[in-house]
Amino acid sequence: MSLVDLESVDAGYGENQVLHDINLDIEPDRVNCIIGPNGSGKSTLLKTICGLVEVWDGSIRIRDHDVTNAHPRNVIEQGAVMLPQSGNVFPEMTVQENLRIGAFLVDDTKFLKNQYGTVFEMFPVLEEKRNQRAGELSGGQQMMVAFGRALMSDPEILLLDEPSAGLAPDLVDLVFEQVARLKEEGRDMIIIEQNIRKVLDIAEYVYVLDQGSVVFEGWTDELRNEGDIMKMYIGERH
Repeated sequence: MSLVDLESVDAGYGENQVLHDINLDIEPDRVNCIIGPNGSGKSTLLKTICGLVEVWDGSIRIRDHDVTNAHPRNVIEQGAVMLPQSGNVFPEMTVQENLRIGAFLVDDTKFLKNQYGTVFEMFPVLEEKRNQRAGELSGGQQMMVAFGRALMSDPEILLLDEPSAGLAPDLVDLVFEQVARLKEEGRDMIIIEQNIRKVLDIAEYVYVLDQGSVVFEGWTDELRNEGDIMKMYIGERH
């Protein structure tokens, strides 16, 4: 059974088509990444899977459940949670309140306690600041809140939209340490990331998107052997 299956998907905004006849059969038990130049449709692809962008044509299935143009809540119920680009915390709410929103469908005190513990183990500073308003935190700490919020429901599928965007180098390293940890735990992930070299050290399977179309898919080692594609989308090694 596929993790996520997109069949002939067209999508966009208003009259602007962004995705063109996308066919993806994303399998479970591996870390998948989607790379490509700015404006190629990567974020739109994740948002379309999550029900945030309308599918014009085609279909999307998550673990064989049809989620084509489903409400985002229905997508979450299928175990798929998205970490949006730049995090987007609720600034007037506390750190703990932000985290609680990540499990708004859950009403199990023991489960929630365990999930808070998991997040605070990953990001100890959040436990220290659990009662502080998220808007008062640094940009890096807000990203930790958003990352933790995405994990609060213990999702089966984690969709990460450029988790390292705008972060200082030390925080980029922290984010990728946590992504590597989630990989070791067996978490299924689909990652969009501009820091291509770092994500290719973690990802096992790669899709290259350009102008709204898939121009390459294959195992990471296969991509490394595609010299022209590596040079075009990643650049020369120095």
